[in-house]
Amino acid sequence: MEELDAFVLQLIGDVGALPEDSMRLELLGRRLSPLPPEEIALFFDCLYKIDPHHRNASKVRRALMNEERLREILGREKYSGVLIAAMHLGLRKVSRLFSQLPPHKHGVSGYEHEEEARMEYVSLGMKRTLSKSRSKDTLDRLLSDPDPIVISNILNNPRTTERDVLKIASKRPNSPRILKLLAGHGKWSKRYDVIKSIALNPYSPPRLSIAILEILLAQDLKIIMESGSVHPQVRMSAKDIFGQKKRLNPLKG
Repeated sequence: MEELDAFVLQLIGDVGALPEDSMRLELLGRRLSPLPPEEIALFFDCLYKIDPHHRNASKVRRALMNEERLREILGREKYSGVLIAAMHLGLRKVSRLFSQLPPHKHGVSGYEHEEEARMEYVSLGMKRTLSKSRSKDTLDRLLSDPDPIVISNILNNPRTTERDVLKIASKRPNSPRILKLLAGHGKWSKRYDVIKSIALNPYSPPRLSIAILEILLAQDLKIIMESGSVHPQVRMSAKDIFGQKKRLNPLKG
Protein backbone atom coordinates (compact mmCIF):
# COMPACT_ATOMS: atom_id res chain seq x y z
CA MET A 1 0.00 0.00 0.00
CA GLU A 2 2.87 2.36 0.75
CA GLU A 3 4.26 1.66 -2.72
CA LEU A 4 0.89 2.51 -4.28
CA ASP A 5 0.57 5.72 -2.23
CA ALA A 6 4.04 6.79 -3.34
CA PHE A 7 3.16 6.08 -6.98
CA VAL A 8 -0.04 8.09 -6.72
CA LEU A 9 1.66 11.10 -5.12
CA GLN A 10 4.48 11.03 -7.66
CA LEU A 11 2.08 10.82 -10.61
CA ILE A 12 -0.29 13.55 -9.45
CA GLY A 13 2.75 15.72 -8.74
CA ASP A 14 3.99 15.25 -12.30
CA VAL A 15 0.51 15.73 -13.77
CA GLY A 16 -0.28 18.74 -11.59
CA ALA A 17 2.91 20.49 -12.72
CA LEU A 18 1.57 20.77 -16.28
CA PRO A 19 -0.27 24.00 -17.19
CA GLU A 20 -3.32 22.69 -19.09
CA ASP A 21 -5.99 20.07 -18.39
CA SER A 22 -5.48 18.48 -21.81
CA MET A 23 -1.76 18.02 -21.14
CA ARG A 24 -2.48 16.63 -17.68
CA LEU A 25 -4.91 14.08 -19.04
CA GLU A 26 -2.48 12.99 -21.75
CA LEU A 27 0.31 12.35 -19.23
CA LEU A 28 -2.03 10.64 -16.79
CA GLY A 29 -3.31 8.33 -19.51
CA ARG A 30 0.16 7.48 -20.80
CA ARG A 31 1.39 6.55 -17.31
CA LEU A 32 -1.69 4.49 -16.47
CA SER A 33 -2.38 2.72 -19.76
CA PRO A 34 0.42 0.08 -19.34
CA LEU A 35 -1.01 -0.97 -15.96
CA PRO A 36 -3.61 -3.73 -15.50
CA PRO A 37 -7.21 -2.54 -14.89
CA GLU A 38 -7.07 -3.50 -11.19
CA GLU A 39 -4.09 -1.23 -10.54
CA ILE A 40 -5.67 1.64 -12.47
CA ALA A 41 -8.83 1.26 -10.39
CA LEU A 42 -6.77 1.33 -7.19
CA PHE A 43 -4.94 4.44 -8.41
CA PHE A 44 -8.23 6.32 -8.80
CA ASP A 45 -9.45 5.04 -5.44
CA CYS A 46 -6.32 6.49 -3.79
CA LEU A 47 -6.72 9.73 -5.75
CA TYR A 48 -10.23 10.23 -4.40
CA LYS A 49 -9.16 9.52 -0.83
CA ILE A 50 -6.68 12.39 -0.88
CA ASP A 51 -7.78 15.61 0.82
CA PRO A 52 -10.08 17.50 -1.61
CA HIS A 53 -8.00 20.63 -0.98
CA HIS A 54 -4.75 18.98 -2.12
CA ARG A 55 -3.69 21.22 -5.01
CA ASN A 56 -2.29 18.65 -7.43
CA ALA A 57 -5.04 16.13 -6.70
CA SER A 58 -7.62 18.82 -7.46
CA LYS A 59 -5.97 19.52 -10.82
CA VAL A 60 -6.09 15.84 -11.74
CA ARG A 61 -9.73 15.55 -10.69
CA ARG A 62 -10.63 18.55 -12.84
CA ALA A 63 -8.91 17.04 -15.88
CA LEU A 64 -11.02 13.89 -15.47
CA MET A 65 -14.13 15.78 -16.57
CA ASN A 66 -13.09 14.90 -20.14
CA GLU A 67 -14.28 11.30 -20.10
CA GLU A 68 -14.13 10.81 -23.87
CA ARG A 69 -10.45 11.72 -24.08
CA LEU A 70 -9.60 9.53 -21.07
CA ARG A 71 -11.31 6.58 -22.79
CA GLU A 72 -9.37 7.26 -26.00
CA ILE A 73 -6.02 7.35 -24.19
CA LEU A 74 -6.63 4.24 -22.09
CA GLY A 75 -8.39 2.40 -24.92
CA ARG A 76 -11.99 1.22 -24.79
CA GLU A 77 -11.09 -2.29 -23.65
CA LYS A 78 -8.90 -1.03 -20.79
CA TYR A 79 -11.50 1.58 -19.84
CA SER A 80 -14.20 -1.11 -19.58
CA GLY A 81 -11.77 -3.31 -17.67
CA VAL A 82 -11.28 -0.60 -15.05
CA LEU A 83 -15.04 -0.44 -14.51
CA ILE A 84 -15.26 -4.20 -14.04
CA ALA A 85 -12.23 -4.21 -11.72
CA ALA A 86 -13.67 -1.36 -9.64
CA MET A 87 -16.96 -3.25 -9.26
CA HIS A 88 -15.15 -6.44 -8.20
CA LEU A 89 -13.01 -4.53 -5.70
CA GLY A 90 -16.02 -2.66 -4.30
CA LEU A 91 -14.60 0.74 -5.27
CA ARG A 92 -17.89 2.60 -5.51
CA LYS A 93 -16.50 6.01 -6.46
CA VAL A 94 -14.32 4.59 -9.20
CA SER A 95 -17.08 2.43 -10.68
CA ARG A 96 -19.34 5.48 -10.90
CA LEU A 97 -16.60 7.47 -12.63
CA PHE A 98 -16.17 4.77 -15.29
CA SER A 99 -19.88 4.01 -15.78
CA GLN A 100 -21.75 5.15 -18.87
CA LEU A 101 -25.15 6.09 -17.47
CA PRO A 102 -27.66 8.00 -19.63
CA PRO A 103 -28.73 11.51 -18.54
CA HIS A 104 -31.51 11.61 -15.95
CA LYS A 105 -33.70 13.54 -18.37
CA HIS A 106 -33.94 13.55 -22.14
CA GLY A 107 -35.25 16.30 -24.35
CA VAL A 108 -34.70 18.26 -27.51
CA SER A 109 -32.47 21.27 -27.14
CA GLY A 110 -33.61 24.28 -29.10
CA TYR A 111 -35.15 27.72 -29.15
CA GLU A 112 -37.92 28.54 -26.70
CA HIS A 113 -38.56 32.29 -26.69
CA GLU A 114 -40.22 34.04 -29.60
CA GLU A 115 -37.34 36.45 -30.21
CA GLU A 116 -34.93 33.52 -30.33
CA ALA A 117 -37.19 31.18 -32.34
CA ARG A 118 -36.74 33.31 -35.43
CA MET A 119 -33.23 31.91 -35.64
CA GLU A 120 -34.72 28.51 -36.52
CA TYR A 121 -35.48 29.89 -39.96
CA VAL A 122 -31.86 30.96 -40.51
CA SER A 123 -29.65 28.43 -42.30
CA LEU A 124 -27.15 26.49 -40.21
CA GLY A 125 -24.25 27.93 -42.19
CA MET A 126 -25.45 31.48 -41.54
CA LYS A 127 -25.93 30.79 -37.81
CA ARG A 128 -22.39 29.45 -37.60
CA THR A 129 -21.19 32.67 -39.23
CA LEU A 130 -23.34 34.88 -37.00
CA SER A 131 -22.03 33.13 -33.87
CA LYS A 132 -18.64 34.69 -34.62
CA SER A 133 -20.04 38.22 -34.91
CA ARG A 134 -19.46 41.08 -32.49
CA SER A 135 -23.17 41.87 -32.18
CA LYS A 136 -24.25 41.11 -28.61
CA ASP A 137 -27.91 41.04 -29.62
CA THR A 138 -27.19 38.40 -32.25
CA LEU A 139 -25.20 36.28 -29.81
CA ASP A 140 -28.00 36.48 -27.24
CA ARG A 141 -30.42 35.06 -29.80
CA LEU A 142 -28.12 32.13 -30.52
CA LEU A 143 -27.51 30.97 -26.93
CA SER A 144 -30.20 28.28 -27.24
CA ASP A 145 -28.99 26.90 -30.55
CA PRO A 146 -28.63 23.08 -30.53
CA ASP A 147 -25.67 23.02 -32.93
CA PRO A 148 -22.34 22.33 -31.11
CA ILE A 149 -20.35 24.37 -33.64
CA VAL A 150 -22.57 27.43 -33.10
CA ILE A 151 -22.16 27.07 -29.33
CA SER A 152 -18.41 26.48 -29.66
CA ASN A 153 -18.10 29.70 -31.66
CA ILE A 154 -20.07 31.56 -28.99
CA LEU A 155 -17.87 30.19 -26.21
CA ASN A 156 -14.81 31.40 -28.09
CA ASN A 157 -16.32 34.78 -28.97
CA PRO A 158 -14.66 37.65 -27.03
CA ARG A 159 -18.05 39.35 -26.59
CA THR A 160 -19.46 36.39 -24.66
CA THR A 161 -19.85 36.92 -20.91
CA GLU A 162 -20.07 34.49 -18.01
CA ARG A 163 -23.75 35.34 -17.73
CA ASP A 164 -24.24 34.09 -21.31
CA VAL A 165 -22.36 30.87 -20.58
CA LEU A 166 -24.43 30.27 -17.44
CA LYS A 167 -27.56 30.47 -19.61
CA ILE A 168 -26.15 27.70 -21.79
CA ALA A 169 -25.05 25.59 -18.81
CA SER A 170 -28.39 25.82 -17.02
CA LYS A 171 -30.66 25.51 -20.08
CA ARG A 172 -33.28 22.76 -19.84
CA PRO A 173 -33.78 20.76 -21.95
CA ASN A 174 -30.23 20.67 -23.21
CA SER A 175 -27.95 18.52 -25.32
CA PRO A 176 -25.39 16.29 -23.55
CA ARG A 177 -22.97 17.12 -26.38
CA ILE A 178 -23.20 20.83 -25.65
CA LEU A 179 -22.81 20.33 -21.89
CA LYS A 180 -19.71 18.16 -22.52
CA LEU A 181 -18.38 20.83 -24.87
CA LEU A 182 -18.81 23.47 -22.20
CA ALA A 183 -17.23 21.33 -19.47
CA GLY A 184 -14.18 20.83 -21.66
CA HIS A 185 -13.74 24.47 -22.65
CA GLY A 186 -10.35 25.88 -21.72
CA LYS A 187 -11.73 29.14 -20.35
CA TRP A 188 -15.29 28.61 -19.17
CA SER A 189 -14.73 25.25 -17.45
CA LYS A 190 -12.53 27.16 -14.98
CA ARG A 191 -15.50 29.25 -13.81
CA TYR A 192 -16.96 27.71 -10.69
CA ASP A 193 -20.57 28.77 -11.27
CA VAL A 194 -20.46 27.33 -14.77
CA ILE A 195 -19.37 23.84 -13.75
CA LYS A 196 -21.79 23.93 -10.81
CA SER A 197 -24.63 24.66 -13.24
CA ILE A 198 -23.55 21.73 -15.42
CA ALA A 199 -23.55 19.38 -12.42
CA LEU A 200 -27.04 20.56 -11.44
CA ASN A 201 -28.45 20.16 -14.95
CA PRO A 202 -30.48 16.91 -15.19
CA TYR A 203 -29.61 16.72 -18.90
CA SER A 204 -25.89 16.38 -18.15
CA PRO A 205 -24.33 12.92 -18.53
CA PRO A 206 -24.14 11.54 -14.96
CA ARG A 207 -20.48 10.64 -15.38
CA LEU A 208 -19.68 14.28 -16.16
CA SER A 209 -21.61 15.52 -13.13
CA ILE A 210 -19.92 12.94 -10.90
CA ALA A 211 -16.48 14.14 -12.02
CA ILE A 212 -17.47 17.75 -11.31
CA LEU A 213 -18.69 16.93 -7.80
CA GLU A 214 -15.12 16.36 -6.65
CA ILE A 215 -14.33 20.07 -7.03
CA LEU A 216 -17.55 21.53 -5.63
CA LEU A 217 -17.90 23.20 -2.25
CA ALA A 218 -19.71 21.40 0.55
CA GLN A 219 -22.73 23.73 0.45
CA ASP A 220 -23.24 22.99 -3.25
CA LEU A 221 -22.84 19.26 -2.71
CA LYS A 222 -25.63 19.54 -0.19
CA ILE A 223 -27.87 21.19 -2.78
CA ILE A 224 -27.23 18.34 -5.22
CA MET A 225 -27.78 15.73 -2.48
CA GLU A 226 -31.24 17.18 -1.91
CA SER A 227 -32.12 17.75 -5.57
CA GLY A 228 -34.86 15.58 -6.99
CA SER A 229 -33.98 16.47 -10.58
CA VAL A 230 -30.46 15.04 -10.90
CA HIS A 231 -29.60 11.39 -11.50
CA PRO A 232 -29.79 9.19 -8.35
CA GLN A 233 -26.15 8.15 -8.82
CA VAL A 234 -25.15 11.81 -8.86
CA ARG A 235 -27.03 12.39 -5.59
CA MET A 236 -25.38 9.36 -4.00
CA SER A 237 -21.94 10.52 -5.14
CA ALA A 238 -22.60 13.99 -3.75
CA LYS A 239 -23.57 12.42 -0.41
CA ASP A 240 -20.36 10.36 -0.29
CA ILE A 241 -18.13 13.35 -1.12
CA PHE A 242 -19.99 15.60 1.30
CA GLY A 243 -19.42 13.03 4.04
CA GLN A 244 -15.72 12.86 3.21
CA LYS A 245 -15.38 16.66 3.33
CA LYS A 246 -17.25 16.77 6.63
CA ARG A 247 -14.95 14.15 8.17
CA LEU A 248 -11.91 16.14 7.10
CA ASN A 249 -13.42 19.45 8.24
CA PRO A 250 -15.98 18.63 10.97
CA LEU A 251 -16.63 22.30 11.78
CA LYS A 252 -17.65 23.07 8.16
CA GLY A 253 -20.62 22.02 6.06
